[in-house]
This record gives sequence, C-alpha cells and structure tokens, in this order.
Amino acid sequence: MTASRTVLTAALACLTLVAAGGCTSEAGPVTEKGAIVLATGSDLSSSGVRQDLIHAFERRTGHAVRIVKLPDTADGQRSQLLAAGQSGNGGYDVLNIDVTWTAEFAEAGVIRPWGTSLDGDFLRSVVKTTEYDHKVWGVPFNTDAGLLYYRSDILHDFGHDGPPANWGELQDWAYQAASGYNRKAAKAAKGGKKPPRMYGMVAQLRPYEGLTVNALEAAWAAGGDPEATSFTKGAQVGSLQQGVGDLKLRLDAIMPHEVTTMDETESRRWFADGRALFMRNWPVEYASVAEKLTPGKQFDVAELPARPSDGKRISVLGGQNLAISVHSTRPEGARALIQALTSPSSERCLLERGFAATRDSAYRHGADAPACPLPPGDAERGERGAGGSPAQQPGQEPPYTRTLYAALRAAEPRPRSAHYQTFSKVVQIRVSEYLGSPGGTSIADKLAKEADEALSGRGDPRGH
Repeated sequence: MTASRTVLTAALACLTLVAAGGCTSEAGPVTEKGAIVLATGSDLSSSGVRQDLIHAFERRTGHAVRIVKLPDTADGQRSQLLAAGQSGNGGYDVLNIDVTWTAEFAEAGVIRPWGTSLDGDFLRSVVKTTEYDHKVWGVPFNTDAGLLYYRSDILHDFGHDGPPANWGELQDWAYQAASGYNRKAAKAAKGGKKPPRMYGMVAQLRPYEGLTVNALEAAWAAGGDPEATSFTKGAQVGSLQQGVGDLKLRLDAIMPHEVTTMDETESRRWFADGRALFMRNWPVEYASVAEKLTPGKQFDVAELPARPSDGKRISVLGGQNLAISVHSTRPEGARALIQALTSPSSERCLLERGFAATRDSAYRHGADAPACPLPPGDAERGERGAGGSPAQQPGQEPPYTRTLYAALRAAEPRPRSAHYQTFSKVVQIRVSEYLGSPGGTSIADKLAKEADEALSGRGDPRGH
C-alpha cells in the first residue's frame, strides 16, 4: 500500500469516528482482525443504552465487539481481571474497571497507559480517577456522587423547607421531625395498632465498600483533606477519628440499629417505605424511590450537607473507567471503542438514560448539549436500573441533573493507592467494630494509624 493510500484510509476511518464524536488526533484506522473483547462486570448483552452504544459502534465501523461478563461481585471481578492480566491468558482488549482499581491495576501491569492527556471536556474531579504515578491509565465511562434524599413533605410540616445546611442541622431536624411524626402517628392509630416507626436517617453501614464510602465522607465533613496521603500527619490528624465518631453519634441518635446491615438497596427500601426522613445514597436509586414516593412533593434530593469549616459539600466519587489491557492484541480497536463509548454524544446518551455522565458538555442545555445519536428504536428499550426500575425516557434529563452536576464537580476520589483494597478492608473492620461498641474511642484512635499502614502496603486487614 502506498503512503498516500495509507493516509487516505486513516482519514476515512477517523471521519467515521468523528461522526460518533469519538475520534481524536491520535485515533487511527481499525485494521486488526478479530472481535474487540470487552470484559465487564455488568451484563451488557441485554437491552440497555451501553449495549446500544456498542451496537452503534459495530454498525459504524464494521468491527465486532465481544462482551465477556465477569462475576457479579466487585471482588470477583477484580480478582478475575488481576489473575488474567498477570497470567496473560484473559484475551481481553478493553477492561471496564471500578475507579478504585486504577492504581492497583497500573502497578500490577494489568493495564497500559492511555498515552495522552484527556481533553478538557471531562470533569476534572472524574479525571483524577484515571491518574496514577503522573500518568493517565484510562478514560472515564460513567461516574457517580452521593446525594442526600429527604422527605420534603414531612420536613415542611415541621417548619423546614429545603435540605439542612450541615450535618449538625440534619441531626437536629431529624430528631425533631421524626419524634413529632411518631407522636402524631401514634395518636392517629386506631384499634391499638402500633404504626411503623419513622427514623431520622438511613445509610450504608454494613461492613462492605459502602461503609468505607460513608466513613470517608464523614472524615471529610470533619475537616479532612481528600487529597492527603496520610491520616496521621498535618491537618489530617483527628479527621478520621472525628468523622467516625460523628457517624456513631448519628447512628445512636437518629438511625435504626438495622442500618449496620444495610447496603444501597436495603436503605432505599426503608426510605421509600416511609421509615426514614433522610438517606445518603447514589442517584441510581432515584427511580426506585419515585415508584413509591412522588418526586418534588414527597421527596427531593440535594448535595450532601456542608462542613461548617468552609461550607464545602464533598461526596465520594464512584463510577467506572475503560482501560486497555496490557495483553490486548487489538489495541487500535480497543482505543477506538473506548473513544466512541466516551465521546460527548455517547455521554449525553448515558445521562439521558439515568447514568451520571463524565463530560461537562453532557450537562449543557438545549442546542449547547451534544445530541444523543441512538435511533429511537434503541432508545425506547431503555435501561433497567436497580430493582428493575425504569430509566429516563429518550431526550430527557433526570430531574436531579442540576444537583448531580454540582455534586460531581465537588466530589473527590477515594485514596489513589495500589493498596486501596487493603485500606478499605481495614476501614470496614475497624469502623464496624467501633459502631457496634458501647462507647470509648480506642478503636477510632487506632484506625488512623492502621489506615496509613494499609495505604503504604504494610497493613493487614485482620490486624495480624
């Protein structure tokens, strides 16, 4: 093939990708043979926006994508990807990884550097999750930020319109309103039947990753620095202990004891069933809550309460990134697929179907927003959220979009360490012990030291 013909072929391939909004100056033609293999923990083989975007890529490029479904649990997915990457036997090209795995996978040699910086349209808070050791290791696919769900109707009855300004105000409002609501319900009860008790708040305090998320948000609310690499030095001293101490105070004062066994789904059930005034949860639970409570009338969402020191509202950042396997035999195709799935138009599709988009442009209004290119037939099939709840209709933003956008811009990643999983296990074990203890601060005092040891690779989550 002549040089001029090679350039022409590359240009035509790039134009194809431009139509999808996914081409950059580094993108070249997809010349490799065989299907691009995408390993993911979510089942993309059923109907849904992410599968629709993959089908659209296949139609545009003529290049097939084969999806390999990983185990259902996050630990199972991580273990399988690490084992495959270290053995070289996986045959994967693109990995859909949790944002907390970037450093570990990079350090283990499972993923290859992306090679270029990400364009400025990606939210800066989200870009941080792709960075480790001064390199970019992937591209943000979908993201997440914690929100505060609240019963606006009940709070209004007790003189509170809108969400509380800070965590102290939340605890005061929750105690006042829940106590008053329960007294009124008891008086109105007929035949001596005891009505269900309303609690002040529910969250995810079972010893799993959700507990780590809640503990970090509590530490940051107590003045902790999300960018700090130590919990025992400088301004960080005491923030983790104070944060988990505040978490225990809320547990003892306004939460049911069952909250220490709750995950996202169970806490959402309590809130949607009218058994809690406040709930910390992810946006994905909104549609399921809306099936039982009326949005804008019975409940609403807000950013997490601000910390008193500077008024910042900081949530832990969630989500998934797409990375190229170090053993990929189709790196050009892998790169083209990632660029297509994370393009401005694709991210707009994700937002319209209930995911949190990773690009700033996806949150623009009207003509300033990228157009989702999916055919109506694909879009109408939609995507099922948690609990089988329906996602957004084509062309519509979720009602909480403005709140989510603000929360994402202020959100922060969890510690970016190759030993993050050990750190998280330490937090889960020690915070769970502390929340279940009758009192005292000895466990909380040890936590900061053990957390530092874990992040540096010297810790053992079993305490040995």
